[in-house]
Amino acid sequence: MVELNYQRGAIYILENSKAQRVKVGMTTNDVVDRLRSVNDMWLGQKVTCQICGARVFINDRGFAPKHVKDGRNCKGGDALPLEKDVALAESHLENLKKSLGELSGSEKGSVTRKVRNLEGRIEPYRNRDKPVGTWQIGTIFHTEKIEQVELLSHKILADRLDRKALFGEVFSCSLQEATEAVEAALSQLELLDSARKETQLQSKRGVYLKYLEYQEPEKKSANYECAMCGTQWEGVEPGVNSCPKCETHLYRRFLAYV
Repeated sequence: MVELNYQRGAIYILENSKAQRVKVGMTTNDVVDRLRSVNDMWLGQKVTCQICGARVFINDRGFAPKHVKDGRNCKGGDALPLEKDVALAESHLENLKKSLGELSGSEKGSVTRKVRNLEGRIEPYRNRDKPVGTWQIGTIFHTEKIEQVELLSHKILADRLDRKALFGEVFSCSLQEATEAVEAALSQLELLDSARKETQLQSKRGVYLKYLEYQEPEKKSANYECAMCGTQWEGVEPGVNSCPKCETHLYRRFLAYV
C-alpha cells in the first residue's frame, strides 16, 4: 500500500489554450520552475534520449548530448532525440527482444521490463503532431496534503486524460473544468476553506519570457567513415548516419562536408 505524505505545497493548473490542454500537478517548489520545465519539454529544448529515456537539454546541433547512464556512456548520446526520430530507439528495442531468447531468470526479467518501458516510451512519438502554443500558469491552490489532492483531482478528470501526451497529468479540458475538479477534490478532503487560490501569477511576477520556437538545424551533406569496417559513405549532418554495412551509427566518424 502506498503511503501518502501530508506536506504542504501547491496544486497548479497550467494551460495551453492553443492546444486546448491543461496540466494538473503538484510541487513544493516555485510553480514558475515547473512552468519553465514544461515549456522546455513542449518546445523541444529539453528532449528525450532514444536509448535510456533521460531528459536532457538539446545541444546546438539538435542532438541529445553525450551522457552517462548506469555508469556507462549511453548509446543515445550524440544522436537525434525521440522528439525528432525513433529509428535508433526501434533498433535498440529489436535488439533487446532478440536477446530475450538467450536470457533467463532475473536477467531476463530485467530486459523484459526494459522492452516494455521502451515500447511505451516510443509509442507517443510515432506520427505525432508538432506541438502548438505555449503553457501558461492558470490557477494555483496553496494547500496541505498535496499528494491526496492531486490524486483525487486526476481521478475526477480521468475520462479527459490525454493518453498521447509526452508528459504526465495532461487533460483535454478547459481551465475552468480543471479548476472545478481541483476544488471538488479539496472539498472532499475538507481543505477548500483553508486553501489559498491564486490566479494569473504571471502578472504578479512580471511577464514570463516566451520561448522561441525550436528551429530545425540546417542539414549539410557530409562524408563519413566506419571505424569498425572502414566503409565510407555520404550522409547528412546533423543526422544519425548509420554505416550501410554495419547498419549502426555507433562507429561512424565524420570526415568532411561535401
